[in-house]
Amino acid sequence: MSDKRDEATPTSADETVTVVLDRTVVFDRPRRLGPPFLAAERLAAKGRRGPVFTDVSFSAELGQLVAVSGDGGDGRTSLLLALAGRFALSDGTLVVEGQSRPAEIRRRFTVAQAAPAIGLDGRLTVADCIAETVTVSGGAATEANIRAWLDRLAVDVDTGDTLALLPRFERVRFAIACAAASRTPAVVVDDVDAGLNGAGGERVFENLRAVADAGQLVLVSCARHDPPADVVVDLRTRSMARPPRLEADLDRNGGPP
Repeated sequence: MSDKRDEATPTSADETVTVVLDRTVVFDRPRRLGPPFLAAERLAAKGRRGPVFTDVSFSAELGQLVAVSGDGGDGRTSLLLALAGRFALSDGTLVVEGQSRPAEIRRRFTVAQAAPAIGLDGRLTVADCIAETVTVSGGAATEANIRAWLDRLAVDVDTGDTLALLPRFERVRFAIACAAASRTPAVVVDDVDAGLNGAGGERVFENLRAVADAGQLVLVSCARHDPPADVVVDLRTRSMARPPRLEADLDRNGGPP
């Protein structure tokens, strides 16, 4: 049901193998004329311990769901943040809606969660998180729009609930709803299936598909090998070498200028 679009062969034990699968045909999504909304060409990044990810190439449109699949330490979070203009690239070309400057790319993305650098404060209540989302979005997200997305995704939370005390399943879906309500062209959600059972993971992907179907480009990372996405970027290495862990290399101040 899927075909291999791009495979990068490692030239040393320190490099990863990146496989990109384009599954748009499975979902019968028409491609618009002209350049894609997001075009990534041979992206690579380095951290203090060496390569984080290498040779990532794919394109994506508004209304699509893109999943970055890999194990912990494979570079999933760094790649998501790089695609959103928040992690410095060492090589390659990234163009989002005709823009290549990181500052311009960042304006087109809302990052729902990307631990440990970005995420809602677990100490806050649901009501506080809603108010914070409205403020951070500059008013693009309204309380009414957030509540509409919570209803649409059937997120079962009360305004007085403390976020950290909610089940992982509801915390992830609450973050997705807040990001969707921010109304940027694209959203990023890291570790969408972490701590979830099979049924919970499927529900989360159904919610992500609902956001994509509403017109936004949705970029996510996950551990599962075969996520139900239009495009799958597989960061797992085929050699015995493991890429360095990436968390220590995250720029907590928002990435490159």
